[in-house]
Amino acid sequence: MENIIEPLQAELAQFEAYFDRTLRAETEPMNSIMLYLLDTKGKRLRPMLVLLSAKLFGEVNERTLRAATFVEMVHSATLIHDDVVDDDNLRRGQASVKAHWGNASAVLAGDYLLAKAMLLIANDADLLNEMLRTSIAMSEGELMQNTVADCVPQSEKTTQYLDIITRKTATLMRSCCAAGAMSVGATPEQIQQISDFGLHFGILFQLRDDLLDGDDAETVALAQELLPAYLQKTFDTLRLFPASETLETLRQLTAFCAERKV
Repeated sequence: MENIIEPLQAELAQFEAYFDRTLRAETEPMNSIMLYLLDTKGKRLRPMLVLLSAKLFGEVNERTLRAATFVEMVHSATLIHDDVVDDDNLRRGQASVKAHWGNASAVLAGDYLLAKAMLLIANDADLLNEMLRTSIAMSEGELMQNTVADCVPQSEKTTQYLDIITRKTATLMRSCCAAGAMSVGATPEQIQQISDFGLHFGILFQLRDDLLDGDDAETVALAQELLPAYLQKTFDTLRLFPASETLETLRQLTAFCAERKV
């Protein structure tokens, strides 16, 4: 991953500085929780998609950084809430916020992140509308996953599985790409094209995640069946863009996503 994102290092450094400033809270223990999140950061895949989509059509700017910070805050909030729902005490190999501070504090910390994220783009109607629709879809997808009936006919299981992972995972990655393109004034056609890439990339990412988890044999079988097709679909969407260093990075990131071991 480090080799893949080498051309993005300068923009990622800008993002990290902006994210650090934005995440801070004025009170305790909220600020301690936010600092803990900074110390236990993940791959930053979603902000990378925002930054790369912006670079594909222009230059990263403050609007780009706001969008990248928004998506990482929303992603962090959903992980905190997921750990409460799933009663998980570990996140990225370390104690989860829920394990460290308790359920009530974890729920409030997630709510804080969501509210602060919305405030960040409150004056940007285009980004706000895009992200609010995505937040709705993510909530629907998570609830569908947690309440889906086992009696769904076999013929409908693939469709249902794709619907769930599209809503809970792929829509946010789609919005990452859309937001990055919007932030640099890309045309509606360009925004749609990179959004299609983000949607297929997000499905591919979740398929690989489900294969790596390996907890449910039926899910693993579905993921194995679908992954090659979505890898090809993701690569196909990139053929619409002219050759560039950024495009090559997106290709390499797609390959990494399909083959990753963690």
